[in-house]
Amino acid sequence: MRNNRLWVSICLAFLVIVSALHASVALVFGDDPTAPSISSFNFITIDVPTPNGQLGFTTLSDINENGQITGGFTDSNLGPYGFLLDKKKRATNIRCSKDVVSMEPQSLNKHGEIAGFATVITDTIRIPVPPFKIVITNLSGFFRDKKGRCTVLDFPGANLTEATGVNDDGQVVGNYRDAAGNFHGFFWDAGLFLTIDVSFADARITAPTAINNVGQIVGFYFDNNVTTSFPNGHTHGFIYDNGVFSAFDFSEGVETFPADINDHGVILGTYEDANFVGRSFLLQDGAFTTFEVPLSAVFETVVSGINNKGQIVGRYIEYNPADPMTPFLSHGFIATPKNHLKLVAQIR
Repeated sequence: MRNNRLWVSICLAFLVIVSALHASVALVFGDDPTAPSISSFNFITIDVPTPNGQLGFTTLSDINENGQITGGFTDSNLGPYGFLLDKKKRATNIRCSKDVVSMEPQSLNKHGEIAGFATVITDTIRIPVPPFKIVITNLSGFFRDKKGRCTVLDFPGANLTEATGVNDDGQVVGNYRDAAGNFHGFFWDAGLFLTIDVSFADARITAPTAINNVGQIVGFYFDNNVTTSFPNGHTHGFIYDNGVFSAFDFSEGVETFPADINDHGVILGTYEDANFVGRSFLLQDGAFTTFEVPLSAVFETVVSGINNKGQIVGRYIEYNPADPMTPFLSHGFIATPKNHLKLVAQIR
């Protein structure tokens, strides 16, 4: 998934009222032995140096059909910082304005436009002792157009907004937290916000993660089955398609987090297994398959984005026992179906 923290969203009654009129269904999927396997992909690793030159802190969030990739650095001591890679894998740092402290790109369309979330300075309090000021920040969504111009997205009345998906029309989905502390999904288009709340009776939190060019939206929601192990409830995947919300769960997972969907309806995401270890999946033609980077030292694979060519990006976590200060490293990866593009290198 693009991120394992909860994304938050809005509250215009229009879409909430409309969604309540739509049907909702629960989908049951199984495993398909003919579905794509890890051997169907070529893998390469991508490490983008952090601003101080370190490697091993890269995450790739999304990839478009032109080969552009967006992502960021996962080292909490350094940002995070966002970047855009062109098809020659040259990196450009993503910045919005002096009031934006850090940026975490989440989604990328064919025009090179990016949606994500950012830490934005909202106030500065002067104090008489070093560091002589206290900076107040807020988490906001952002949309960066193809000319590099940024629009900060704050759902009206919300105290937290996160943008997570964008399609080729520049339509953005994400989530927000309202003044009462409740989380909702949102849809944004050219300055207009609408709320997205799944219509299931047991749903209490909605978090869209992606929107494709045919208007399908995927994400996850929390149910009201609150336990000690699941204090916010259990998470389930959902898809919104032609006015209908449908729920789905990975068959071997205790929680399901869809991350992205392409125009062919292929969904990828992560799930937690019975041991609460994060793993990744593909959902294609109604069948689930697991998806893991095939390296012996890999501890966890987190898929984030898929384009219409079937290329997948994300990050993998590997053990780094030689360095007790940094026992785990994060590397970006690209997985390309062998029956599509040719890669210049295999995974190291």
